[in-house]
Amino acid sequence: MDEDNDGRFPDHSSIVVRYPRNLREELGNRSEWPWLPGSILSQCAPDEWNVCVEARELAMLDDGSPAPAGTVDGELLYPCCFRDASELRRVTDGARR
Repeated sequence: MDEDNDGRFPDHSSIVVRYPRNLREELGNRSEWPWLPGSILSQCAPDEWNVCVEARELAMLDDGSPAPAGTVDGELLYPCCFRDASELRRVTDGARR
């Protein structure tokens, strides 16, 4: 365990995170944002984590354009965000979503 992480959501662990998929969702009620697959990058405050949102529909290419279907995983860039514990859930059985 990283000594800067309290262990609730360990670094590199699989989680689901509330994150908007589009502008309509972003402008809507945050409590209605969907739960999307992700992973913990690090804990950055007592109740805040840096998260990578690993939803393929949000993936981009290096130039910022949406990744077309069939793009090799290694070429995909995913959005990152900061979330508190209320917007994160652990994935314990290996399944996501």
